[in-house]
Amino acid sequence: MMKITTGLRWGAGIALAAGVVVWMLPNYDEAQAATDRQTVNCMTSALTLDDKRRIAGFADTNDFDSLWRVYDRVFPDCMVRGDQRDHKRELVSNAWRVLSSDRDFVLLRESHAAHAAQGH
Repeated sequence: MMKITTGLRWGAGIALAAGVVVWMLPNYDEAQAATDRQTVNCMTSALTLDDKRRIAGFADTNDFDSLWRVYDRVFPDCMVRGDQRDHKRELVSNAWRVLSSDRDFVLLRESHAAHAAQGH
């Protein structure tokens, strides 16, 4: 009798866990996309003005190694899920796209380009 009760408990527990997984599965991709957006937004907002100036300085020369180093500093603090390490490059690229469309950053890039054109 004890073995049957234990077996029923385990069976009920497994069925409940499977039900939760099936219930949450449709929202899994949406949840991952939301946490990825959260990480990208954090990486963009965590950059200091000095970071943005440095990025503006090498953005037009396609110095992506320097870009990755700047984001390497902020990524660990912004990472929400452990598996984000596996697609860090994509997250950094998205953060770069967000930063590139920021009006203040565009002005920094233009200022840097004008300064560089003058030979300084």
